[in-house]
Amino acid sequence: MIKRIHAIWLGNKMPPLAFVCIDDWKKQGFDYTLWTEKNPLLQQWISECRFAKECYDKGLLAFVTDYLRLKILQHEGGLYLDVDVTIQQDPFPLFDNCLFSVGYETEALLGTAAIYAEPHSTILNQLIQFYENDIYQSPLYMGPDIMTHFLIEKALSNTESSQLYPVAYFYNYQGEPMHFEKPANAYLTHWFQHSWKKSKGLVFLKSKHMGLLGKFYVWQKYFFRT
Repeated sequence: MIKRIHAIWLGNKMPPLAFVCIDDWKKQGFDYTLWTEKNPLLQQWISECRFAKECYDKGLLAFVTDYLRLKILQHEGGLYLDVDVTIQQDPFPLFDNCLFSVGYETEALLGTAAIYAEPHSTILNQLIQFYENDIYQSPLYMGPDIMTHFLIEKALSNTESSQLYPVAYFYNYQGEPMHFEKPANAYLTHWFQHSWKKSKGLVFLKSKHMGLLGKFYVWQKYFFRT
């Protein structure tokens, strides 16, 4: 097991919650790496993946990180966390004898704010292959939808030693307006900042797999909606 946390921030300014979460990891004694655009490996991985490069150029940074988190884990292994995740109790014992692990963010959908993987995980490698070779032939573009498609619908979770944890473990916060209390079996809490919703250029993601007429239909629907 590789006991290290990885996080990514693309852009010039992190939000206050990100500083709070990272400071919390540090205070609890976890080793972590914050990957930024200054890292030459990140720049190399972006430039070598068509989808990541187009998203980067269009300012769709959240979707760039969907790919980069997988590449980082392939390169170094460990636990990837979004910068809006806090740690309630040490999650690493959950990953003993495990090559790949994620948790459900809803009863039906797997989340990607917390991913544990060993570099030689076949699940990890197949997810990366999708981003590098097949994503333009697929309507999928949201990280959780892609993760759920591969691990559940294509049953990749059965191909190696992996763990899929219930909602309470990592995604116990579900947007409660008041009186949120973490359950006893909460290991992480993802605070769901949904930074991707602020991105421009989502029409590219919705139409990337379509022909010219399909792209035009999505474009006019997106820009002329009432």
